[in-house]
Amino acid sequence: MDIQQIEEAANRKLEQDRNDRITSVREYAAAAKRSAEARAELAAADDEHLVKYRAAIRQGWTESDLKGFGIEPPSKKLGGRPRKARSAPRSRTPETAAESPAVEH
Repeated sequence: MDIQQIEEAANRKLEQDRNDRITSVREYAAAAKRSAEARAELAAADDEHLVKYRAAIRQGWTESDLKGFGIEPPSKKLGGRPRKARSAPRSRTPETAAESPAVEH
């Protein structure tokens, strides 16, 4: 092999490597885009599922009824934590304590 042939072979190899790298990043970008679109579509479907679930509950269906039909409850929470019953009276703030007369023993 002469120098010219070696140089041409090296250039072909470099060009092929470059094309392979470009192809891999193009395929990766396409997969990332499809993944982002699927996540957005899933989020929209989950939102709709929750809205329709709440509507069914408002119409008088229970979660047990819906599960009995084979309908899964939404993966999103219905929101908020139930409040606990208060076990002790509220403490008085300095402002409310100053407004009410002090009881001395």
